[in-house]
Amino acid sequence: MDYKQFFADIEKWIYECNNQAAKLGFMTDEFWNWVVKSLEEFTKKYNNEKLAMKQASMLLEWLDELWKDMKNA
Repeated sequence: MDYKQFFADIEKWIYECNNQAAKLGFMTDEFWNWVVKSLEEFTKKYNNEKLAMKQASMLLEWLDELWKDMKNA
């Protein structure tokens, strides 16, 4: 695996995630559908290798925690 590219792709994903949240709204189904689809594409790009799967899981968990914080605010 090209780790430099892998982590660059994570950085790009986070940047795009912020753009999508601003465009679609963080609390919308459209945003969360984008999250799931884009993380699926990310893991497939890296052949579902364990590191890619764990990274996608961590990103989803991070967003879920943000969602819970916003929901309870």
